[in-house]
Amino acid sequence: MLKIFLTGATGFIGKAILAEVTAQGHEVYALVRDLARFRRAIAQLPPGAAQTVQPVTGDLSHAKLGMNEADYERIGDVDVIIHAGGPMDIRLSSTEAERAFLLPAKELAELAVQIHRKRVLKQFIHIVGFMSPYDETNALTNQDAALRHAPPYERSKFQADGYLRQALHKHAIPLSTVNPSVVIGDSVTGKTEQLGGLGILVDAVRRNLMPLAPGGDKYWLPMVHLNHVASFIANLVRREDVASDTYYLLDPRSSSPTMSSLIGTIATELRMMRPIGSVPPTLLKAALGAGVGDLLGVPSESMNFIVNRDFPVHSKRLIEEKQGQGGTSLVKGTLPFVISDLDYRLSHPETAAPEGFIQKRRSKVVTLEQEGEGPSIVLLHGTFSSADRLVPVAERLKGHRTIIVDLPGFGRTPVSHGSSLIEDCVNVVSELILGLQEPVILAGHSFGGLIAAKVMERIEPHIRKLALLQPVLQPISAKYRYAAITGTVLKRLKPAAFQSELRKGGDFPKGGETLERYVAATIRDLRSPRIRHSNAWAMSVLTHDRSFELRPETWNPDKVRMLLGERDGAFGLPARYRRFDADTLPYGHQFPIEAPHLTADWLRSEVLSGDEMSTQ
Repeated sequence: MLKIFLTGATGFIGKAILAEVTAQGHEVYALVRDLARFRRAIAQLPPGAAQTVQPVTGDLSHAKLGMNEADYERIGDVDVIIHAGGPMDIRLSSTEAERAFLLPAKELAELAVQIHRKRVLKQFIHIVGFMSPYDETNALTNQDAALRHAPPYERSKFQADGYLRQALHKHAIPLSTVNPSVVIGDSVTGKTEQLGGLGILVDAVRRNLMPLAPGGDKYWLPMVHLNHVASFIANLVRREDVASDTYYLLDPRSSSPTMSSLIGTIATELRMMRPIGSVPPTLLKAALGAGVGDLLGVPSESMNFIVNRDFPVHSKRLIEEKQGQGGTSLVKGTLPFVISDLDYRLSHPETAAPEGFIQKRRSKVVTLEQEGEGPSIVLLHGTFSSADRLVPVAERLKGHRTIIVDLPGFGRTPVSHGSSLIEDCVNVVSELILGLQEPVILAGHSFGGLIAAKVMERIEPHIRKLALLQPVLQPISAKYRYAAITGTVLKRLKPAAFQSELRKGGDFPKGGETLERYVAATIRDLRSPRIRHSNAWAMSVLTHDRSFELRPETWNPDKVRMLLGERDGAFGLPARYRRFDADTLPYGHQFPIEAPHLTADWLRSEVLSGDEMSTQ
């Protein structure tokens, strides 16, 4: 195994690279500025992998990369340098960009030469970007003329590319230049922590700023999944026949979505109008640069990544064929998950997976999961909610394997494209449970309670226990019948009005921090047209009798438990469900959010303990 010096180890791409190379058993020295951030990154690695990583405190923009003499000497015996450091901020000033890119390149070149003189550096891997003017045909020539009109971010980043090519060539140090296209989320989950790049387009579409597609069908936005970038770099690390080359991580233009198609897909997923035409990117960039961009919050520099030319992919394909690994092609079926994840993060930019939880994708939904023993507990949220709102309940079930689901159109899960929201919800939850290949404890709150009941009727042998938390089991007020009207009201909903509605229903009578957090999170949710649409649609279907076609007379009463809120004046329990065991709490409809500790205590004592006894 090899010793690797990695810069940018806590960044968007760096964390993914760290996970890949440690999984291969390599020892990594990680250059970090913030040890707390480093520890959070390490916590996401398997325990065995984390033990192979050593932090080195420093700063790319300082002499000797900000390291003390002891650390600088310590990394002098590495086999590979991977330079993945640098900010993703296309609005850097010239001075900031030089300190972020050009100065680090000079320091890293000096380090590489020193290592190479002592023990031969096997390879230097530099992550740059697909718009760099440098390649293997002009690596030793000055391309500053091509960068004259580039913004400082691009100019300094690509000057660093040229500098490293020339400096390392003089000493015959193999240089692998990796040029990712616009890096988007994981190829399975769609998880995208970086809001630049594609996130700028998603934000523009959801704010109705893209009635015209930049470039139409003649332009495209090259994209690559984060995990594909990381796995490709890990493949480069383990190469034996190392030679300098440039690798473009993108698909051929012919197999990539055009800008019209891409903007149309984003609009469809966000439930916005598709573009009605196109506009030349040069014209749009000029308008954005003339002050419109500042007004709208769309930087003109973002248009630089929209292109109408091809890029060479031969070298990339050779590596993939030699290593026998999967390719780096865009997984188009994952694109809706990328869009939904970005949409959610734009509304909740500070949100990260809670400690102890991992964001996953199961079947057609996104989940937040914590590991534990015993049977899996699957939690379903209600309207005006998401998986995140039930995390406080799940945290108090620590020790049990818990899977919190974002239902279609809520949280990070893409919208339902079927004609029946309820049917689609039942289908995806049933598919998730069947995929676990074990009977589960299924708990649902409000609208999620209705879905949980329907899932049990469909796959009853796969449900150990059904816990219904203030389920909606009869039609709600007809004033929510028309989704378009409800959606308009939700778009204009103010925190004070929402608080007033909650209190009218018996929720949060004492107010407090929990109420304020819930209201703030819901209002941020409703900034998303996708989530507004899903809430309005759910409220509409709940006004119809046909949505409540259930057969409680066939349910096994030993499997079903209910927990109701005494103060909920809007959602009563129909007579035909009163034969099942039910407990109450002195709260309103939203008690799992208002009193998560009591909800979790009840699940432990009345559902989990009963299940354990029944299986002994």
